[in-house]
Amino acid sequence: MSFLAECESSSELTLEKSTTAVDKVFACLRDLTRIRSHLKLFTSVHVPGSNIQQASYKPLLKQIVEEIFHPDHAEPTDIEHMSSGLGDLLKTGFSMFMKVSRPHPGDSPLLLLFVIGGVTVSEVRMVKDLVSTLKPGVQVVVLSTRLLRPLDIPELLFATERLHPDIGI
Repeated sequence: MSFLAECESSSELTLEKSTTAVDKVFACLRDLTRIRSHLKLFTSVHVPGSNIQQASYKPLLKQIVEEIFHPDHAEPTDIEHMSSGLGDLLKTGFSMFMKVSRPHPGDSPLLLLFVIGGVTVSEVRMVKDLVSTLKPGVQVVVLSTRLLRPLDIPELLFATERLHPDIGI
C-alpha cells in the first residue's frame, strides 16, 4: 500500500500522507458504490447483521451465480439475455407485441462466466462448489482477463486509472 501513501518506507510516512491515503481509499469505495447504483440486486457485498446474526460478506460472483440458479426467479434481476441466433432474435422482436419469455441462463446445460479484471482461484472454487450444490449436472466455465493473486487486488482496486483503463485509443 506504499503507492497510496506515496512513500518508499514506513519512516517516510507522515500524518498528512496517511490521511491522504485513507481519503483515496474512501474515494475509491464511493466510486464503486456510484458505479453499482443503477443495479437493483447487486448493489453491495455487505450483508447487514441483526440481533441474532452478525454482519457478513457475500462475494459478487456468489450473488450472481445464486441469482442465475435460484429456482423461484423466472427472470434474473440485473442479468440481461443477449440474443444469439435467429430464433432468439425473433423471440426478442415479437416480445414487443406479445408476452414472450426470454431464455433463462440457468436452463442451459453450459454456462460461461466471463469476469473482466481478473478472478482468484478461490472464487473459481466457490463457483464450482456453488453450482454443484444448486444445480448439479450443469457445466460452468469461468473465464477471465487474468488470474489474480491476493496481492494484486488492492493494487488494481486503488490504481489511479482504475475506472478509466488504457484501451489503446
